[in-house]
Amino acid sequence: MNWKDKNIFITGISGFVGSYLAEEFIRKCSNVFGLVKRRSDSAQYKNLLDKSILEDVNLINGDLLDITSIVNALDESDPDFIFHLGAQSFVPRSFENSTETQQINGMGTSNLLDAIIFKNLDTKVIFAGSSEEYGLIISSKQQYEDAKKEYGTVFPEPTRIPEIPTQETDPLRPMSPYAVSKVYGDYLMRNYYHSYGLDTVVSRAFNHEGGVEV
Repeated sequence: MNWKDKNIFITGISGFVGSYLAEEFIRKCSNVFGLVKRRSDSAQYKNLLDKSILEDVNLINGDLLDITSIVNALDESDPDFIFHLGAQSFVPRSFENSTETQQINGMGTSNLLDAIIFKNLDTKVIFAGSSEEYGLIISSKQQYEDAKKEYGTVFPEPTRIPEIPTQETDPLRPMSPYAVSKVYGDYLMRNYYHSYGLDTVVSRAFNHEGGVEV
């Protein structure tokens, strides 16, 4: 696909994955926009600065919990593609402050979708899900029996043992508030596709890593 001059809007652009994605689209000569929350320091731009692309992206102040700011960001970016990466993504923190995680990841995703509907945009929305959505993956019959003893039940029940390698059709058994929030966003994307005809795509990324070029 030719990405030249396409408008790309990235929530979470200043994060680890968002900065790599922005860098790639800059190389493809796209117009890259990113939603960033207003802060008094520049620490949130470190990933963009490390890649020397801060001056090449169009940053828009906004907040996923403020739907008006999202509408304004969509007006400014007029996106052909939206990559929704913005989230509270630290699993231990989701246990410490579940409400924060559910608000940002759940309500934030809902606000973004509602803003797209409000603006009647013809755009493709790519949602960054997580392998954490699969949660309890059954790797052996012994593990299955142990899990039933520990939790009382395993739901949904496995249709195959082992559930390795993981398949997209495998059941979701989220085991953290973060994972639950991602399942919620996952199903919101499906719902807005079926209910409103939005062009949505769900990804469930497993662990990934990268480094700084030297």
